[in-house]
Amino acid sequence: MSRIQSGIPRALERWGRMIMLLLTLASANAAAETAPGSPEQKTSQLGAEESHLPPRLAPLGLEQLMDIEVTTVTRMVGTVGESAAAVSVISQEDIRRSGATTIAELFRRVPGMNVARIDNNKWAISARGFNDRFSNKLLVQRDGRTIYDPLFAGVYWNAVDYPLEDIERIEVIRGPGASLWGANAVNGIINIITKSAENTHGGLLSAGGGKPEGGFGELRYGSMIGANADYRIYAKGFERNKQFSRLGDTHDRWKGASTGMRLDWQRDDLNAVTVQGDYLHSSAGRQDPDLEMTPPFIALVADRTVADSGNILGRWTHQTDDQSSWSLQTYWSRFDTKQPMAGVSNKNDTYDLDFDHRFPIGARHTFLYGLGYRYLNQSTGNSLSDNGLSVSWLKNHFHLTIYSAFLQDEYVLVPDRVRIILGLKLEHNDFTGLEVQPTGRLLWTPTNRQTFWAAVSRAVGTPSISEEAIQLSAIPPARLPSGTQLFPRLTGNPDLRPVTVIAYEMGYRAQVAESFSLDSAIFYNQYDRLVVAVPQSVQAGFAPGTAILPVRIENRMHGETYGGEVGADWRPLKLWRLYGSYSYLKMNLHLDRSLPASTRADAESAERRSPQQQLFLQSSFDLPRNVELDIMGRFIDRLSGFVQGIPSYFSLDARVAWRPRKDLEISAVGQNLLDDHHPEFGVSPVIASPVVEIRRNVYAKITWWF
Repeated sequence: MSRIQSGIPRALERWGRMIMLLLTLASANAAAETAPGSPEQKTSQLGAEESHLPPRLAPLGLEQLMDIEVTTVTRMVGTVGESAAAVSVISQEDIRRSGATTIAELFRRVPGMNVARIDNNKWAISARGFNDRFSNKLLVQRDGRTIYDPLFAGVYWNAVDYPLEDIERIEVIRGPGASLWGANAVNGIINIITKSAENTHGGLLSAGGGKPEGGFGELRYGSMIGANADYRIYAKGFERNKQFSRLGDTHDRWKGASTGMRLDWQRDDLNAVTVQGDYLHSSAGRQDPDLEMTPPFIALVADRTVADSGNILGRWTHQTDDQSSWSLQTYWSRFDTKQPMAGVSNKNDTYDLDFDHRFPIGARHTFLYGLGYRYLNQSTGNSLSDNGLSVSWLKNHFHLTIYSAFLQDEYVLVPDRVRIILGLKLEHNDFTGLEVQPTGRLLWTPTNRQTFWAAVSRAVGTPSISEEAIQLSAIPPARLPSGTQLFPRLTGNPDLRPVTVIAYEMGYRAQVAESFSLDSAIFYNQYDRLVVAVPQSVQAGFAPGTAILPVRIENRMHGETYGGEVGADWRPLKLWRLYGSYSYLKMNLHLDRSLPASTRADAESAERRSPQQQLFLQSSFDLPRNVELDIMGRFIDRLSGFVQGIPSYFSLDARVAWRPRKDLEISAVGQNLLDDHHPEFGVSPVIASPVVEIRRNVYAKITWWF
């Protein structure tokens, strides 16, 4: 902590000097905007055949900002200005200028999102608290397909890898969205929307490398098939080097390769068909404690998680008229992981069918309903290296079905000013039966420059397979006064009830001036039936000198969270953009009073594993000679809910890009520039892996469009 504190004044001084330099450069650039051969003039000369090339930073006026398209809030095409929810849109321009090489890193800019890199290939990502490596209150989708592992109701981010250049936008909703999207959309939704194949004609070739980034490359090509169909195919690969640990080798090297395709067929003016699919192979190193049958009973084992995932999706959209349409979508996905050393395995197949229909009723109602069916076939394997001592399951095969239906009515109370949105999701799952998830939203637009909104929602988080059926030996053990080694053993509970939340939200967004916009939200959430590990009676151990303490997962905690988020976008000059976001979060978790004080202290530490305050700032310049400069800084508050606390830290990233030709871009990126390495997340209370610190990263990249 002292090292970080002592670096704050120097960091602020460097930031101040950098800002003064940027102001000088911006002034010179503004004067040169109308000069012959200026970047703006060169960009305007691009022909229609070159429209697939990425544009330079362009002025963002009122209409453009308030009309940014979103579909996740109401499951219909709308705009940010018409959204009664805390919504942020990460555009393709934001992605390109972020310097990020993984999807997970993109969410750092979004207010209310908690993003912590655990090691080279693992992240803890959540919205509005409850951050954890196995976070299960955030629903993630890509083009309508849920990226979901029922084993722990969360996302393996090391198996989420798509070409960033092919993403059109990412919509991030903070707050529940369960009335439309179902269980586990408790605290937020991430919807990754890729470009239509029509918008990716031609080729793209990119390659780069650095330290410790390693090497990476991508090849993509798209074209037409006949007069009404378009396609694209891609292949990419990467190998990333290790991060840093004060205990020695991190064993977290990560490499992978993926390929995929998309076909869009516009059969006629009313019917469109999309078919897409992907395959990914990933090998992610890991280092975790493992149990042994003989003293000292614990060994630090270097292993790896080998993941293979694939999917195929088909969607048919029919436009009846300007106000009516329906969509039918189906997909199959497989996710298969293995740990060769431990012998642990996990494989699931998901089959999904989804239908929705939108149509008007009278002049003021827009009605939307949908039906869904999902079948999950899950197989889990015990740890073979120790005959299930570390990991085993109450059963190894699961067949789960989910039936759902939703209704939504959007009513125009005052034309162009006030709307009311009422929604209801009915969902039946094999864990907890029928769940009812309603929402009510109010939208008031007193002027074209302002939006007020409020919402009340109920959402449900269903138990995961792990919470129901796992038997996991937690490490490290405790030593009893007798000298016996006591090993906690986390045990699932088939009788768990779903976690519920009642969420109250309000927000305000405005175009304060033509060059300045503001988006803010406040929230208060009440949670019930949160899960907590409750110790049971001590049992005989697996070897002389050992004992087992069963720890059962139970619904015996409740709590409240509240906070606020604000994002601002300012254009001081035509070719200079400043973006910033700030988040405040307060969590209060309470266990049943009947539980012992030691249990309460351990469980309630979860409220201190998400940062209370976060700040993100980005300055983006278009400089003369087709040069782009992006500087990104962030502050993350301390995390004290771990055995080894994580101090607060400042981080600074920078990106410089030069386009010598309209079809060629050369860029250099530096990440975590203020220090050699720093930790972002602590040790899991269940899997006591060593803390890994994220290193300074520098890499170069070249991209060619052809």
